[in-house]
Amino acid sequence: MSVVWERPEPSRRHRPLLDRPAIVAAAGALADAGGLDAVTLRGVAARLDVLPMRLYRHLDSRDDLLDLLADATCGEIALPAAGVGDWRARLRALAAATVLVARRHPWYVSLLGSRPPYGPHGLAYQEWLFAALDRPGLAVTELMHAADAFLGYLIGQLHLELLRVPAGATAHVPAPAQLSYLARAVAGGRHPTLARIFTEGRQLHATEAFEAGLEIVLDGIAARLT
Repeated sequence: MSVVWERPEPSRRHRPLLDRPAIVAAAGALADAGGLDAVTLRGVAARLDVLPMRLYRHLDSRDDLLDLLADATCGEIALPAAGVGDWRARLRALAAATVLVARRHPWYVSLLGSRPPYGPHGLAYQEWLFAALDRPGLAVTELMHAADAFLGYLIGQLHLELLRVPAGATAHVPAPAQLSYLARAVAGGRHPTLARIFTEGRQLHATEAFEAGLEIVLDGIAARLT
């Protein structure tokens, strides 16, 4: 089975004129308005005012549509200038650029973790990441482990932040009834560590939590690269 990026676009003979960028733009608008569940071939066709069968001249399935949407959104990530700063500074900059786009399009987080980055923008992103970590003498397996650790944290933390936090909020804050329940649940002595966190901890802002966790991951990567 071929990937969508290797298939040529059909000729634009029918009106209204239709191409993949227009299809992807319509899909992105639907996702921004209603999340990924709103991104269907029928919905995209309706937004473009064409019959759904028109889309099958450009796509084989909804999977093709999601692959194209994921890659187009990845293209919104402004890759930092190569070679600026050390590898930690470069990864911090890449993380910040990725987070910026993910917070603009929270639905993108699900695509980040589920669609292979085989499109042109995804490949450019992967090349940038691996190049930032690579150095003479580093085994390819270690390079891959380091990149996976970075991406795993990045995607996982964005899932925690964006997929359970209401739009416009900066952190997951339990409702009063949930807080009361948690206070009772951890107070009985069965969960002493949770009880200490509950009584002594504080609600972390999303940015603070993300940056602190990233430094822990970078420390771990540094230990493997030295």
